[in-house]
Amino acid sequence: MIKYLKNFISNIFSQVRYKTNRVLIHKQNGKTVEAKNYFGLTIRCKGKNNLIEIYEPIRFKRRLLCNRSKIKIKGNNNHIVFYSSDKYIANLNIIEIGSDNQIIIGKNLYQSGLCKIDFCNLNNLIFKIGNNCMLGQNVEFMLGDWHPIYNVDTNEKINISKVGISIGNHVWIARNSAILKDVKIGNNNIIAYGSIVTKNFETENCIIAGSPAKIRKHNVDWDSKIIKN
Repeated sequence: MIKYLKNFISNIFSQVRYKTNRVLIHKQNGKTVEAKNYFGLTIRCKGKNNLIEIYEPIRFKRRLLCNRSKIKIKGNNNHIVFYSSDKYIANLNIIEIGSDNQIIIGKNLYQSGLCKIDFCNLNNLIFKIGNNCMLGQNVEFMLGDWHPIYNVDTNEKINISKVGISIGNHVWIARNSAILKDVKIGNNNIIAYGSIVTKNFETENCIIAGSPAKIRKHNVDWDSKIIKN
């Protein structure tokens, strides 16, 4: 009965228009099953030939009907992978996905509140977040700018998105931070509260903070455990 209700609720929220779009669930016993939805995850897909793969165990936490993780695909030929996690994923929104993009969510992502990955309807980009990462509330990843900026003399567009965003392993991005287009962040780094990251930081074990963000401290590491006095 509980399983039926979960599937019923998931079907209400998910809209996958074409049969060429696939959702594959990789079970812990090694089997792979095809599904129309996944509990706690809203999938809205208008394009064709899109593939979403989910490796169990994984939990998309839902506190209220409106507080769900979402995938919103407008284009074709996208590939999205969620690897297994022993943490929960709550209100992760991957939206405005164009065509021919790749999205990889690494193992053991810990994400506790609203987080947005915005593709701005762009194509041929890669978003990757590594293993054992932690995202605070209201973190935004902007893979584009939505509106063009031109050189006055040449009329050339100068804010083109080229590659996407890459986050290494064991990276903590604190709440209210923004990671902008074409940024790469190395392993074991901390992005401090409210930072705006506009360039690559491939050096490891650093605290990165500010607007625009800069390296503020070297030779640090972090743990996801809650501090107790």
